[in-house]
Amino acid sequence: METVKYLFIFSVVISNCLAAESPEKDWFIQSIGTSSQLTIRDKQPGVVIAIVDDGFNTTHEALHRFIWNNPGEIPDNKVDDDGNGYVDDVNGWDVSDNDNQLKPHPSRLIQYYHGTHLAGVITRILSTMLGENAADHFRILPVKAISDVAPNTYLKEGYRGIDYAIDMGADIILTAWSVAAISREEKNILQKAEDQGILVIAAAGNLSTEQPQYPAAEESVLAIAALNKLDQKLPVSSYGQSVDLAAPGEDIYSADSISDVDYRYRSGSSFAAAMAAAAAAAVRLANPDFSSSDIKICLKDSAAHLRNISSRYRGKLGFGKLNIASSVACEILNESSSSNEILSRTKGFLRARQSRKWTISPGGRFEGLRFNLFSKQGEAGDARIVFFVDDGSGLREIKGFDLDALPGSVYLPHIPVQVELEAENAGSDLDYLFEYHVETIDFTREYCRDTVYLYKEGAISDGSGEHDYAFHSSCKWLITAPEGKVIRFEFSELDTEARVDKVLFFDGEGTHEPIMASISGPEIPPVFTTWNNQVLIWFVSDGQNQAAGWKVNYSFQEK
Repeated sequence: METVKYLFIFSVVISNCLAAESPEKDWFIQSIGTSSQLTIRDKQPGVVIAIVDDGFNTTHEALHRFIWNNPGEIPDNKVDDDGNGYVDDVNGWDVSDNDNQLKPHPSRLIQYYHGTHLAGVITRILSTMLGENAADHFRILPVKAISDVAPNTYLKEGYRGIDYAIDMGADIILTAWSVAAISREEKNILQKAEDQGILVIAAAGNLSTEQPQYPAAEESVLAIAALNKLDQKLPVSSYGQSVDLAAPGEDIYSADSISDVDYRYRSGSSFAAAMAAAAAAAVRLANPDFSSSDIKICLKDSAAHLRNISSRYRGKLGFGKLNIASSVACEILNESSSSNEILSRTKGFLRARQSRKWTISPGGRFEGLRFNLFSKQGEAGDARIVFFVDDGSGLREIKGFDLDALPGSVYLPHIPVQVELEAENAGSDLDYLFEYHVETIDFTREYCRDTVYLYKEGAISDGSGEHDYAFHSSCKWLITAPEGKVIRFEFSELDTEARVDKVLFFDGEGTHEPIMASISGPEIPPVFTTWNNQVLIWFVSDGQNQAAGWKVNYSFQEK
């Protein structure tokens, strides 16, 4: 199985608060629309939230009342009473060390803080909503997935932990860790969770990249990115097309592992994911008949529109910012609906129950819009769904389908789009749900893709033309001159952020070779030549300041 890397390696410890009270410590609870009360039906089952992570200080004052108890096990009798293959898994299991010791080893208390912090975020949010009887309505199932003697903070058994949580009947599974790939076996475990109606929630990652991270990027998983206090993307948070929601991830106050009364502020997408897990539990408690699919719809559709984010992240932070009160109300699944609607979000739902129109007009630069049929029921009759664009002379139909012959996915290389449902003769039970999203542009690859191989004299540039170059650019060119010759470079344009965004020249075909030159700033450098007949040029930029870019001419000359 693939090794899974903790997201919290990148989490920042802001301060050690111990028992001190601070008006700032609960800022995130107010930020996500946490209701002070949650109405729950009498005698309904509680919700079990499994956390698969590094360990749990189960006796911490913020956690001990909420730890799950296995009703099939008799404590400390060294017998597998419930026959599940785990002896005395009274409160959970350590799948790495194959025992029931969930607390980090005394020598690892500082390193293995993550699971405790996550659990504290969840208990704090739900206790705010449920009051003094909160422990009657939800439990935390701790699943430890790293050995006490691990050489580093990598989760090797994360998916084994998910499998255990599935078998023990978790309703929600939190996986605040990631890796860049996923195996077939791991996919099957996630599919098993979905088949059993279990909602898996994952952090998008803390690599500040658009590249998919797993399990978050798996379609069945709810992927959560992190925001700062200004509702902008947290700098370390990953992002991208696969993200479903965003939530606060900066300065999150919660329980710490080093004692039963210690607390800390930490940052990262892990803690944003913990908030989503708490929100999912709140929706389930308020709407016990909802499926995990319904809960995902509620969380996503009720998200608050993000208006304060950079254009390069539009469409890459999901449906918007988590809002628990709106998620619990879940307007999309109630009976009310308007006949016409203008939608400005980059992701959303269209619920089709009668004739109506939607105009989808998110601001920003995108490839197009994609519509996926999420669910359907009822008699469509001769109902049709039609897509229009404005070509300057008025609305023009570009695609149309009979509703009962609609493909699972429809792509339109246009924005904005008007969608019209013609359903005058449809059955009274018609109820179709569509999910739409923008197809985003990978701005890191906007002006280049992969490595360009060059064998003739010429010129190269950052490729942005009259525009500024891309954020997080990673463009490469490999120039090979004939044997016995070297390569002469003469810059004609140069405008980059000094000492940050650089044009690097490597002696050979890879970035492991010695660097011959590092060019950066606004001033044209002197002419220079390579040491040999081959050079790899790598242009790298960060996520802060762009400039006009650069252009360099190159020619071959005798060594």
